[in-house]
Amino acid sequence: MRSIVTVALICLALGGCATRTSPAPVGDPVEGQKVASDLCSSCHSVGARGESPNHKAPPLRTVLSAYPEDKLVRDLTDAVHISHLKMPQFFFGETHAADLVAYLKTIQTQPE
Repeated sequence: MRSIVTVALICLALGGCATRTSPAPVGDPVEGQKVASDLCSSCHSVGARGESPNHKAPPLRTVLSAYPEDKLVRDLTDAVHISHLKMPQFFFGETHAADLVAYLKTIQTQPE
């Protein structure tokens, strides 16, 4: 009887772990601003105001209104092609995707 209880508890514990989602990593917005300036500014507006140099590229201040932050971090980290536009693929360092998203959270506005 004791072994059945043990097995049941292990199964419950493992099942609980499988359904949990991990929160988006916390990044550094100061580092994220540097990432945005270095990698994104040739196409996107990377500040709280201004037009994007490429009129097809949305300002980064509106990105999180259409892209969940945890998914964006994951997609950037995994180098997933995240746009139907001709956006280049970047290979972010270990924390750069989270840093970028942390910065984006500081400048978000609603799309016009």
